[in-house]
Amino acid sequence: MQDPVRDEDLRAPVSHSDLVLLTQSARPWLQQLENALRERGLGVKQVPAAGLAFDAFVHGAGAVILEPAPAMSVAEQWLALCERASRVLPASFVLLDPAQALQEEAWLSAGFDEVVVGDVPVQPLAGRIVARMASRHVRHSLGAVDRLTGLPTHTAFFERLDPTIRLSSRASMPMAVAVLDLDGFRDLEKQVGRPLARRVLADVVRYLQENLRRSDLVARLGDDRFGLILNHITAFEARRLLYKLWKRLQLAPATVEALKGTPLAGLAQGRATFTAGIAVFPGDSCDPYELYTRAEIALDVARATGQRRILLFAETSGDSGSDRHSTDLRYHRVNDPSRDDPE
Repeated sequence: MQDPVRDEDLRAPVSHSDLVLLTQSARPWLQQLENALRERGLGVKQVPAAGLAFDAFVHGAGAVILEPAPAMSVAEQWLALCERASRVLPASFVLLDPAQALQEEAWLSAGFDEVVVGDVPVQPLAGRIVARMASRHVRHSLGAVDRLTGLPTHTAFFERLDPTIRLSSRASMPMAVAVLDLDGFRDLEKQVGRPLARRVLADVVRYLQENLRRSDLVARLGDDRFGLILNHITAFEARRLLYKLWKRLQLAPATVEALKGTPLAGLAQGRATFTAGIAVFPGDSCDPYELYTRAEIALDVARATGQRRILLFAETSGDSGSDRHSTDLRYHRVNDPSRDDPE
């Protein structure tokens, strides 16, 4: 692996999950550790101890191995590393002699991933460094990417939503948030089992990714719930887009074959449907969380009334709620005891 260039953009440093930063030292033991790490396919770069936190940030290092500088305490260097860290804090190891370990015991137990006291065997230590780097990377990925579908998670969805609203505001262009639930997914799970239900879910995900614009985002918010961020689109256009998706949604032939004989007629014929709620910026809200909540409200009303499978938030009020088929959310939530919770 080549060392990262030094002229990287400090506003968005590149992540190098296989790079280890090692404190510069003439100790033969550290050279042996460096060789052991390189044998495992990692890139290793030696940097001064005083600048290790900054270099870890600039190079997006996956791990740092610190031999503390005399001018700073271990606690100060740990805090500097946290302060400079990007979204993923690198795996951290500190090298101490026994006297230092006793003196810094309280901070060491709370901060660094591992404390290395003395010249321990380098091969087992190199193996632990590799394992910690891999686990740190996987844990971060789990927070951003859904393991089953490969879609962005709920967290990643909201991280994208706020800047999208800001850009739309700057460009004076509308955008929309849609929240959709698959129809009958819980019954499907009960009747055919989780493995086959996952195949249906995978087909829906593939369909959404293939039929949305590249500028749009689809994220998995829950078991069968998905969130869409639709750029530069009006309320009318968003509803028309969701209706087209609803009308053309078909399962893969292999999934249809596996569903034959199930009591769910629509799915057995390859027809999957969903219910969706839509909220539009700036008409419904300029706040990302409120915009999302109003899309959920529209979904809730669509489920409650059963009149429409795709509903705009703007259509969820406007009458007194005295009509049983009203779209007034307050009426259906409070005055309709027979209403079940949304699927």
